[in-house]
Amino acid sequence: MNFLEKFKDELIFEVQKEFWNERGKGARYRLTRIGVDFAERELGEKIKDKENIKKWLIENGFCQDIDISENEISMTMIVKNCSLLEIKNMFKKANIKPLSCPLANIFMYCLELNSGLSPELLPIEEDENGNCKVTLAKMATSEIVKR
Repeated sequence: MNFLEKFKDELIFEVQKEFWNERGKGARYRLTRIGVDFAERELGEKIKDKENIKKWLIENGFCQDIDISENEISMTMIVKNCSLLEIKNMFKKANIKPLSCPLANIFMYCLELNSGLSPELLPIEEDENGNCKVTLAKMATSEIVKR
């Protein structure tokens, strides 16, 4: 990572941390569009398809790979070698859970475009290999949740 990339990562962290200091967990709900406008400009109509998003993220070096698993009420992604990992580590060091994930935001927007309902980003976890485990909770009816 070069000096300017390190500076940009630190700026992203500091902006979110200041937002956290002011709003606490409520800041999470104001950061759901971060990264979406850029991805939408780059992907166009392809942003409506999860596989297109995944391919674009990998081809452009945002991450090495993304394993996606999905059911009726959630979608979980394991993001391998994410380019934003340093920012997540800054949150960890500050003893704050990461507030948002621009990559997850792009997938959330895709789900919203396809269902008309906005999913919610659950707390970002880490798998046994240190990769981000990101889960999106989908909106569902009581009938689906009871299953």
